[in-house]
Amino acid sequence: MNRLNSTAKLAFYNARKRSGDTQRVAEMTGYSTSHVSGIINGSRSINPDVADTLYSISRRRQKNSEREMAQ
Repeated sequence: MNRLNSTAKLAFYNARKRSGDTQRVAEMTGYSTSHVSGIINGSRSINPDVADTLYSISRRRQKNSEREMAQ
């Protein structure tokens, strides 16, 4: 079974992100919200712990594009 690398996990999350996720990931990982926000925006390198957490909170969500079409 192939695993997703950190960049793929970030791309997966970006297609499914919701309001409040930055704060939630910061609390779960122990990093500041500004650090997590920098990772999501691409201004900081992707930390494996943050990438795993981003993937885990978004893996059962619909893509944002799919949600828009359903409404």
